[in-house]
Order: sequence, then structure tokens, then C-alpha cells
Amino acid sequence: MKNSLKQMMRTPVKTALFLALTVLAALLITLGASVWVKSYTTMAAYEDRFITIGTVRQVPGAFEQTLQWDAEQQSYQLIKKEQFTSYRRAEELDFPGAVYLSGPEVRAYYGSYTPEYVKMWKSMNPDRVRSSFVIVEFSPLEDCVPGESVQIKITKVVGGDKRLADNVVWFCDHKNPEPEALSQDRTYVAALCSYRYIHGTALQKAYEEAGMGEPRIDLEYIPYPLDSEIFYPDGSRAEDAFRDGQEIFELTDGFYESDAGRRLLAMTETMEWGYDIQPVTGTGETCLLMPFYNGDSFIREGRDINREEYEAGSKVCLAPKTFMENNGLTLGDKVTVRLLFTNGRKNAGRDFWLDGSFSCSAAYFDENGEALVPFETSEYTVVGIYDTVAESMDAVSTYTSGSDELIVPLKSIKEREGRNLMDVGPMTDRTASFRIPNGTIEEFQLGFAQSGIDDLEFTFYDMGYSALKAGMDDMRNLSFLLLASGILLAGLLLVFFSHLFITKQAKRTAIERSLGMGSMQCRWSMLSGFLLLVLFGSIIGSLAGIRASADVSAENAGNTYFDTAFTVGAAHAANEVAVEEVQPEGQWLLAVCCATALTAAGGVIAFVKMNKSLKKEPMQLLAEREKE
Repeated sequence: MKNSLKQMMRTPVKTALFLALTVLAALLITLGASVWVKSYTTMAAYEDRFITIGTVRQVPGAFEQTLQWDAEQQSYQLIKKEQFTSYRRAEELDFPGAVYLSGPEVRAYYGSYTPEYVKMWKSMNPDRVRSSFVIVEFSPLEDCVPGESVQIKITKVVGGDKRLADNVVWFCDHKNPEPEALSQDRTYVAALCSYRYIHGTALQKAYEEAGMGEPRIDLEYIPYPLDSEIFYPDGSRAEDAFRDGQEIFELTDGFYESDAGRRLLAMTETMEWGYDIQPVTGTGETCLLMPFYNGDSFIREGRDINREEYEAGSKVCLAPKTFMENNGLTLGDKVTVRLLFTNGRKNAGRDFWLDGSFSCSAAYFDENGEALVPFETSEYTVVGIYDTVAESMDAVSTYTSGSDELIVPLKSIKEREGRNLMDVGPMTDRTASFRIPNGTIEEFQLGFAQSGIDDLEFTFYDMGYSALKAGMDDMRNLSFLLLASGILLAGLLLVFFSHLFITKQAKRTAIERSLGMGSMQCRWSMLSGFLLLVLFGSIIGSLAGIRASADVSAENAGNTYFDTAFTVGAAHAANEVAVEEVQPEGQWLLAVCCATALTAAGGVIAFVKMNKSLKKEPMQLLAEREKE
């Protein structure tokens, strides 16, 4: 070894260059391998935490325009309504190439009539006068035409909060362009619902009485139609003799035996059922519900419904924390469900708000005036209690859970195909969703583009997976480039410098052999210094590569530096997973392996070169050197 090193020191520039290039090659190889391992380890560690879902919206084919009279504006208002030739079904999303982990599903919510339970509205407003909807007998305070807000006195409450009897309220036949005159000395019957603020002469008078101050502005009541709100699955309304018919009736002898009187009594029977309705939502996986996917709703106690229970349609449920507390229920208790109606247009959060208020029907009867009958009764075991946090009322009305909403396996509802259908509509991002494997958004869109369906729009959410995967792919590409560059550089420099330090030292080999040295001694004399330099350079380069890899951050690789909120087809990172860089174990072992591999490669190349010299006779080698 000593002789070998002395020989190499006679060409210090070549030796230094060889050492430097060896260090660089080892650094590139180790850095490339380390970056690849880091990206792979980070991706593998977080793969299962990401969930990719898509929501679906059916695009209307046209818009229907209708005119509706507005008494406050004293003009017709243009009302636009989406038009669909038909509603898409979940089965139509099963196109070739589509791979689903859950769904696709188009959800309805079901109204469960359970007066034995305390709902949020009652718990928050136990003594509140329920004045938003009443069926009353009334008389105007003076002869009038209710084309603007006029005052009436409620003489009798037929249905609703009895405490409203003998109250004077404002009234307007608001949507009727030609309202009938009302006489002070007559009594009328109507279903009334609170609407907007007073207008017309009443409003002007309120301002005059207030002087320079702020006037007290009251709400007015308007007539409520008496027709049924039942739909057919194709979206059409059930035929009803009271549709677009009279809404205000004069009270006469035998009125309640007439068709109008019987319909008002039928409405009286069901009008307060809304206070005892609990929304029930069936799904195939909890993460398909945007409130749970976004993290607005989360399980506080117990567990989620598992896949086996979803597939088997088990009678288990997730129940909201407030509902459980209001009714003294605990985890494992059973909750009775009596499904009264189906709403195929909205999610529960659109009708049942987290402040306890709700927007629900006042007409739970069919087109014949018969009260709806629950079509399915079940008992569900509570396996999880969840809570909901909403940042704004806008969130409450779009993507948050409904108050008192139960989450159950969709397959547990036997009569789930539109029984007592109170509303029906197209797929929306609140009611239609599916789950696909992570990283397959582009493949899904390509397959859908070939399906021939052109009236559906998709929005994808992947918790930031696409951005992270793109960053990891960039890191892998970088690692392959570094690794390939290092291997190429190592191969070239080993071949070249082995030629300089071994092949071109054939004269020395010939002399040593002539002096009686054996083959092994010649090999050791020639190769030891070369391999020592390769080993030394490999160790330094490998350690430097490991150190440099620590500055290549997998955490920053997933960052997106531009806004994709309005990018068509972009995956949105709702409830983004916080990715922390994973430092793989055995980084120093990787350095050892790289240094060992590089040294071994150098040894093999040098050994082959040395053998070529040893196969020639010493005199032949000396002769070749003389010719050179």
C-alpha cells in the first residue's frame, strides 16, 4: 500500500482530481438515493390519511321563467327556475373505467316523526309563541282590500299556538294581483304564514309616528296555499284540486263540512308535526357527507359506523351531541325512527339549522287531504355521538349537518325509494358524492369524458393529496436525476482513473514480477492505494450526501403556490392533511451501502484492469513500455 500511495503522490493533481470526483459521485448517488427514500417514506406514511371524494352537480338544460305578483313592489317579479328533462341517477355514473371505493350515491334525507323526543327547537325555545304559521278565523279592523299591509284581529286560532287568539296582526294578500275586498263585519278563515315586513300605507304611517327616530317595523302574514306538497319521482307535483285555488274563505254555517273546510282541518292535524320531525340521512360511508369530510362535524364519543355495518345495513347510527343530551340518552342507547316523508332535493342542513330553527312543510298530507302515515319504523343503536361546529349561517345552510340529524347506513332503510316524496330534484354537491382511490382524479375525468354524459359537473376534494403527490413526484424525478448522474460519473471516473493508475503502470507491474513478486502481491501493491482513495472519497461523499438530503424538504414539496379555487377540474384541499416530513430510519446505513457499493465497483473495475496486465509476460510489458 505504501508503494502504491507513493506512486500516486507523484501525480498529485491527478490524485486530487480523482479524490474530488469520487467525493462528488458518492455525494450525488447518496443524495439521490436518500431523497428517493425520503419521498417514498413520506408518501407511504400519509397515504392512508388522505381521502379523495367527488361531488356531482347536474347542469340544468334550460330555465323556466314565470311571473309572480309582489304587492310591495306593485309589479310582477320574474322568477327563474331550473329545467331538467330528467334527473340523473347514481347508476349512470357507473361508466367504463370508473373505480369507486364508496358510492356513487344520491342521498335524500328522511323526516322521522318522533314526538316523544325533545328536538333542538323545543329545547331552545320551550315557551316561545309559535307564530310563524297558524290557521285562524279573523276579521279586518276596517273594510279594506288587502293589496297592502292591513290590520286584522284573530278571533279564533283553529290550528297553531292558541296564545295568538285576540291578537291584532298585519295581513296582506301579497301574491295575488287582484285581491278580494274584506269587510269589517265578516269573519274569514285562512292558513297564514309570516312573510316580509309591512309595506304601503302602514309603513308610511309607522315612519310618520316615529318622527326623526327609527320606526318599529312589524312582519305581515300572507295566505298559505291548501294544496298537498307531495311529488312524483319524475319531479312533477301530485294532482290536487286546491292547487292555485282560493286561499281566503268567508266563514259561513257548515264551512268546516265543505271541501275547503276539511282541507283546513287536515292541515290543522299535521301543521305542527314539523316541530317533532327529526332528519335522518342514509349514506354508504360517513366521509361522503361533506360536514364530516370537512371536519365541521366530528365524532366526539364512541366510534364511526364501520364498513361492515354499512354493507350489511345494520341498525346503527351516529347521533348529535345536543339531541342525546336533550333526551338523556347515552352511547349504546336505542333511538326510534319513524320515517314520515322523503326529501330528495335538499340535505338536512338546508331545512334544519343549527340554531334550532327549521324550514319545513306545514302540509303533511297527500293530494286527497289524508294525513301522511310513517312508512317505516325502526330502532337504531347509537354507536357514535358527533358534534358540529359551524362558522357562519351560510355554512349551516349548505354543508353543515342539520340539527338533531341522525346518520344511518343507507341500506338499513328498506323503503328508501321515494316514499311520501315531499321534494325531488337533480344531483347537487350537497346530495351526490362518491369516493375514488387517491391519485385517480385524472383517470376518472378521462373515463367520464368518454361516457357521453354532458350535463354533470364534478368537484373533487383530496385533502391536498394531489399537491403532495405532485411534490413527491418532483422529488423522485430529482432523485433519479441525481442518482443517474452520480452513477454515470462514478463509472466514467473509475474507468478513466483506473486506466491512469493501473493500466498505465504496466512497467511497474513488470518490474515487480521480474523481482519475484507473486500475482497477489502485485495486485495488492497496485490496487491498495487506488481502493483506499475510492473508499476515502466514497465515505466523505456519502456523509455529505446524507447531510445535504436533510435540506431537501418533503414537507415543502406539497405546497401549492397559486390559487386553484376557480380552476376547472382542480382538486380542492378541504380539511387538508398536515404533512410532516418523515425522516427515514437507517440513513447512515444508506451512506454505508453507497460507499461500499462505490468502493466495490472501483475494486471490480481495477481488478479487471490489473488482470489484463498480469496475463501478459513481464518482458512483453517492458517492450510495450519502451515502444510508448
